[in-house]
Amino acid sequence: MELNMELLQELVNLVKNAQISELTVRVGDWRVTIRKNPFPQPTPTASYAHRSEEQRSVTSEQRQETSPYVAVTSNWVGIVRRLKNGKPLVQVGDNVKRGQTLCWVDSLGVQNEVRSPVAGRVVEIFVEDGQPVEFGQQLMLVEVAGGE
Repeated sequence: MELNMELLQELVNLVKNAQISELTVRVGDWRVTIRKNPFPQPTPTASYAHRSEEQRSVTSEQRQETSPYVAVTSNWVGIVRRLKNGKPLVQVGDNVKRGQTLCWVDSLGVQNEVRSPVAGRVVEIFVEDGQPVEFGQQLMLVEVAGGE
């Protein structure tokens, strides 16, 4: 048996649909633990483009009250792609618009866009191009622009 993205997706779906909270699998030298989050999260296939404008503004207002920074996280398990035509889409210090593509997460051969949830300035990038990421992993930190 070989550990691959299809097997990982099947395991994630198994944990998601079963009445278990954690599953650990060992395949060769690999050990994978999948935990079900007890707190409801958006589904991995949900994107900011599919949310209503009202939901986005409520989320933005809540984040502003607690911190001037918004964490951009991955909604997928996969490989981060930050380059387009050999150049990074965004770098630390870049100003970004709400909904702007910051990077992609390649999951099972599908390039999933990671978009900025707010307008602001990229203050930190935690991942490099080609780095594997997990669901919910923090990718970037965006400082919210005034009036956002």
